[in-house]
Amino acid sequence: MHDFCFTIPYGLLLVCGGFVGYTSKGSTASLGGGVGTGLLLILAGYLSLKAFGKGKNSYLALILETGKPITIRV
Repeated sequence: MHDFCFTIPYGLLLVCGGFVGYTSKGSTASLGGGVGTGLLLILAGYLSLKAFGKGKNSYLALILETGKPITIRV
């Protein structure tokens, strides 16, 4: 099974979870974390799917899927 088979649905699940957390509790951290992470995974899955269609690898998608998350300190 290919990576985009998991990253796109999981990204959609994270986006939905971020919206649910925001609407039920008003948590902007849930909105930012869920939607931000979900959109990055959807982007990675899309890039991987397009590269698969061309018979190539997408190293940017690989980095987005497995890279260390960036921590922002305030």
